[in-house]
Amino acid sequence: MKIFALYLTVHLTKKPAWLDDFLNKYHEPVDLHITLLQSRYVNEDEVKQIEELVARVLSARTATPADKEVYFSDLVVDEESDGTYTFMLNASPNAYLEDLQNDLRAAFEGHTQCVDELTREYEENFIPHITIAANVTAEVKEEAEKYITEDYECAGVIESLVLPVVNDVSLEQRTNRDNLIMFKI
Repeated sequence: MKIFALYLTVHLTKKPAWLDDFLNKYHEPVDLHITLLQSRYVNEDEVKQIEELVARVLSARTATPADKEVYFSDLVVDEESDGTYTFMLNASPNAYLEDLQNDLRAAFEGHTQCVDELTREYEENFIPHITIAANVTAEVKEEAEKYITEDYECAGVIESLVLPVVNDVSLEQRTNRDNLIMFKI
């Protein structure tokens, strides 16, 4: 059994001065990204089919340069079910992202077994966002919030769609480039 997900990498072209320090302190060392499909299980012999399915969905859509532009204008701090906090910057509405996510969800309707059922809500109620901190304890939350000034608007460009296929959700597996199948957008 393998695990896969789908996400878009985002290169920030505009960001507030405090963000890099914040990311270094509170974020995992992973690329900033917008998750389209949450982590789910797949049989190892189906991986090639999944890769082909992603390619088919992408070939049906052409992204213009404007489609690839993403603006993040809304800071959200969510309390998770385990009592920790996640800091996210929500994107302004982007029809391309929403349509792509809908197409991918429809294409993968037969692959519904999520690794963490609690993440399904992010996918079903899709709001494109980048996570800038996760698993922040209540004690650390106040310290983290001091970094964030009123200036938290960011702009970015979608670079690629990534299909990670991993054995487990460890940081080592998720960041190993050998486990990542990249698609040009």
